[in-house]
Amino acid sequence: MGNFLQGGLPPLPGTGPDIISIVTNMIFAIIWSIVAAIGFAAAIAIGLFVLNRLTPGIDEWAELRRGNLAVGILWSSFVIAVVIVVFVVLNK
Repeated sequence: MGNFLQGGLPPLPGTGPDIISIVTNMIFAIIWSIVAAIGFAAAIAIGLFVLNRLTPGIDEWAELRRGNLAVGILWSSFVIAVVIVVFVVLNK
């Protein structure tokens, strides 16, 4: 029964929606979306920089242009791993 009232009690009948709290929640959602987008972009940029430093002598962009599938899989898996880490950090 612990999860039953986790979201709080429903509003009383006849009170109607509270417009101020709805607008406040919308503003916070927009701000949080902007913060998350900046965080994800920075984390991916830093992650790809680190991956580039971990693989000296390999020009990943040139390999991708030549159609090297292994480099594409490596980059995509690395980006997915960074996104999972950032998602877990931002949702704490």
